[in-house]
Amino acid sequence: MNDLTELRDLFADKAHPTADRLAPARAALLAEARTKRRPRARVVGLRRLMLAGGLVAAMTAGVIAVQTFKPAAPASAAEVLRLAAEAASATPWPEPRDDQYLRYERIAETRSENGVPNVGPRHITGEVWESVDGSRPELWWHKPSKSHPQDREYKELLTRCPSGPGAGRPAYADLRGWPTDQEQLRHKLAERGNEMVLKKDTATQIWRAVVSVLGSPIPPKQQAAIFKIAATLPGIETEELKDATGRSGIAVTRVDNRGPGGAISRESLIFDKTSYVLLGGQEDVPGQGRELWSITRPQITDVLPAWSKSLKPRGCA
Repeated sequence: MNDLTELRDLFADKAHPTADRLAPARAALLAEARTKRRPRARVVGLRRLMLAGGLVAAMTAGVIAVQTFKPAAPASAAEVLRLAAEAASATPWPEPRDDQYLRYERIAETRSENGVPNVGPRHITGEVWESVDGSRPELWWHKPSKSHPQDREYKELLTRCPSGPGAGRPAYADLRGWPTDQEQLRHKLAERGNEMVLKKDTATQIWRAVVSVLGSPIPPKQQAAIFKIAATLPGIETEELKDATGRSGIAVTRVDNRGPGGAISRESLIFDKTSYVLLGGQEDVPGQGRELWSITRPQITDVLPAWSKSLKPRGCA
């Protein structure tokens, strides 16, 4: 029996790697390959050999242990967003029907900064059932957070906000129809951003629209296209931040003067340091405190839970 036969028989009962399982390692390897900081030639050769051997062994066994590989930090905020676009394209989820719901968890935390009165700390853990096409009320289940178990628990149905200036976030089905062509999508984001922050430059309006849209699930193709547009905006930088769950990630932050009286504010998107999957975001506005948020990967469901039938629609989402 030769070596190849022995190797094949050894791992015959192992599951084959899927695109979802390989995506984090792929993104990590791309980050390493693209970094501008290069070690000496001998170290590069040794590192490549170690990576190649470790990756082949893990793939053969059907497991990718990405936590053991720590790539060098990307050279720029634009590079982080490009890697995030690749991660979004590599890990799509099943396409929901218009008559279904997206179920996910959204966690938000508001903190007082520098003695800002009447602001935080506030913690919200919300389980959300979002109508794919927006034709049915959205269900929110607000739960006490682990760090604040004394917080009030309540459930509510929210109707769809009317369209037009100041309207709520587009429905998932509407976002699915957004263009992925860069120029067309840039125009779409600028148009939406203009409704949100008046009398601002186009880059600021686009960034505001980007953060707003990404605050809830969005089709992977559109998410990837939006990251690519955000990568071209001026004034973005990287830093290390924690999301609302306490996970540390690499953040892309844009600074502008949207705060009260023109005060400088910082608005960030936070990504996993290895896979570059979006974890959440943060907005820090002088005089208004700091708000962090995070969302989980959505699940698809056909109906709302039975207990929701006792609730009456109120407000708008």
